[in-house]
Amino acid sequence: MQTNENGSLEGLDLQLSEVEMLQSMYANPGEFALDDPTALDQIRAVLAGDFSTESLQTRIGFTVKVSVENEKKNIAAELVCQLPHEYPFVRPQIFTQLEEQAEGEICIGILVEWLRERLYTELQFVDSKGHEPNQEKSLKQPEGRDTLTRLWIYSHHIYSKIKRKDIQDWGDELKLHGFSMPGKPGVICAEGATCDVEEFWYRIRRMNWKKICIKEQEVVPFPKEDSATKHDSVFKFGPFFELVLDARGGKGREYHMDLGQFSTFLQEHDSGHMFSLFFGVSGKPADDGD
Repeated sequence: MQTNENGSLEGLDLQLSEVEMLQSMYANPGEFALDDPTALDQIRAVLAGDFSTESLQTRIGFTVKVSVENEKKNIAAELVCQLPHEYPFVRPQIFTQLEEQAEGEICIGILVEWLRERLYTELQFVDSKGHEPNQEKSLKQPEGRDTLTRLWIYSHHIYSKIKRKDIQDWGDELKLHGFSMPGKPGVICAEGATCDVEEFWYRIRRMNWKKICIKEQEVVPFPKEDSATKHDSVFKFGPFFELVLDARGGKGREYHMDLGQFSTFLQEHDSGHMFSLFFGVSGKPADDGD
């Protein structure tokens, strides 16, 4: 077998692995769509030795829909990808398009500015991988640490002990406040410096979920005082922990926490409005029953 064909097979194998990973990451309806599902079957056949690389008639193409929801507002964009057979050893073709655009409104400048902001965010992580910050940089407040983000995450369920441990470990590692409530549904609230909460969501999102989404995102400035006590005043919850209430059993391994108790918990932490946002009904005190 020729070397270039070995390289092609390696690239196709990597493409298949990446697509399968993306399918598991973006498993909610409408989030991930292949242009031609048979392309995956053809690549599997080539990797199995049933066909040669020259026999491939199609290339992998797909669209990933990314949406953000906040305060009952929603905006979505689509990432359209076309992978040459030689990818990842050559560049893919990728472009972005808005799912909706108001007629007569220009939007290219907004998208370019968004991309620039994201690149600046990534740049700080690139610099941290092998370069010590110089004295001038160390005097500056790291980007994303002058604001607090409170992120409310809704999941179809959280049962896995491994997921529960990872969520708790990441909350501890990033020094977040908030909680994770396992069961069906699963609810996570993460509070902390904006850059830390973004890192937390980045890790959470890449786990395998049946359904997961952000229900609300709040961003507020940290007090200018350096005192940790002053910073603590903007948190609604204590250091990150797993919230376990009275559990009610369901089918198989299904269970859910007592929603009355959960409603009371939210009200006690000045977050009662989130109950109706999660469940579409007004919360009731725990002693009022289910």
